[in-house]
This record gives sequence, structure tokens and C-alpha cells, in this order.
Amino acid sequence: MNKEIVGIIGAGTMGGGIAQMFAENGFKTLLWDVNADFTNKGIEKIQKRLNKSVETGKLAKERAEDILSKINKATDLNEFNETDLVIEAIIEDYDVKVELYKKLEKIVGAETIIGSNTSSLSISDLSGNLNTPERFLGIHFFNPPTKLELVEVIATSSLSPQVSQKVNDILTRCGKSAVKVNDSPGFIVNRLLLPFINEAAKLLDSGVAKAEDIDTAMRLGTLHPAGPLQVADLIGLDICKDILEKLAESLQQENYKPAKSIVDLVKAGKLGRKTGEGFHVY
Repeated sequence: MNKEIVGIIGAGTMGGGIAQMFAENGFKTLLWDVNADFTNKGIEKIQKRLNKSVETGKLAKERAEDILSKINKATDLNEFNETDLVIEAIIEDYDVKVELYKKLEKIVGAETIIGSNTSSLSISDLSGNLNTPERFLGIHFFNPPTKLELVEVIATSSLSPQVSQKVNDILTRCGKSAVKVNDSPGFIVNRLLLPFINEAAKLLDSGVAKAEDIDTAMRLGTLHPAGPLQVADLIGLDICKDILEKLAESLQQENYKPAKSIVDLVKAGKLGRKTGEGFHVY
């Protein structure tokens, strides 16, 4: 990477977190969302997180200002023309993503790497819509991207080995540990984690135990730092529901269908930490 400019498309929880992570590691970062208000809110949330770190003594004020200065708000997708790496972190809608890639390929340079942070869609299926599938791959971060070390790197049969190596080098520079995953529904973590969360929710549905007791049992009995329902609240119950539904469809397995409590909480707008209430109250 010569210019070392990373572009992030989507300024929500994941997109904003990924942008902040790259800025923290010295990369000039462009952040863009289809709605300018979303981009502004994304930048504001990054600033709030940095300010909180300053207030708690975890970060020097000068360091926070330096990080924020590396994050630039893009007002038009055409501003991504000089990026070396672009990561898409938008809505989990296949058609919307494909439309974006087609626009992006006409803007970015021939050497620009394009990655998706999708947690549930097939990377191979998405790559089939690109004119240059050899530079496209899955780069799946975990929330919050600034703290969690793991990144799942999902390759396709078309992916260039040189592109794969460049991405691994970038992630290593950012202090991340990349695991290579062959394209498969849910990759590694979600394929294992979401059924775990779903079974915990089904225990709640059946009246086996309260949410607090289910989480306490798994924390103390299996050395998990957080219980499955706490993790679900952190991820967002709407996201959990969406991933479970996609897993159920792609794997043709009924047991992946989201538990009643997950469906009911999403309908009630209780999505977890981001709304102040989910399985637990925050």
C-alpha cells in the first residue's frame, strides 16, 4: 500500500468501529454512508468513544485528536478513487451490496482491494458479480473492532494469493489475528456462536431458567467471560435474528430458526445494548 488509504463504506456500529481501528493504527481512513446524516452520526460516535477514553485516562488527549484527524468524512463515493483497500460494512442485503460493488469497481483503481464485512452472505456468490473477483474477499471483524483481535478472512477460488497476503499483512500491522476460512454459511464463529445463543434463548422460552441464571451458569461453568444472552445483547438481537434466519435457509436446518424470545424482543424494539434493553436491561 503506497498511499495507505483505507475506505470504509457504512458508518454504523461496525463500519465506524472498523474506521476507528484503522485510524488508531496509522491509516488515513475515509468513511462514507449513503445518507450524509449516517456518516455524521458515525463520526460523532467515534469522537464520543475517544473522548470517553480520554476522560477515563486510557488515552491521551493528543492521541485521541491524532486518531480523529485520520478519519475523513467522504461526501461522495467518487472520493474512494485513491483508496488502497475498501471494506464494505453496509446492510446485509445481497442486491444492495452487489449494486454497490458495481459502482465501486468503476471508481477505484485496478489495484484496490475490495472486502466485505458480511457476517452471513456467501462471499463466493457476491464475488461472482464483480468484473475483478480476484481482488475481492471477506474481511469479517467482530464487535468492537477496536478491541477484538480476531478477523475471519474468507477466500474464494478466484482470490489472488497476492491480495490475500496483502490483507493479512495489513491486519497484522493492526494487531489482528486473521484466520483463513473457506466460504461457508456463518464462517466459523457465527456457525458455532449463533446456535449457542439460540439454544440459550430456547432454555429461556421453555422456562428452564431466567436469563441471568443462564448467563451465570455459562460464565462460571465453562469459563466464558460473558454468558450467551449477554453476548447476544452486545451483537444486537436484530442481527442475531437475521443471521439465524439466513443460516436456517442456507443450511436447510430448522433448528437454526430464531427462538421465540429473540423474535419477540426484536418485534418490541428491544435489540440489546444499543437500545438499552434486550435479554438484560442496560
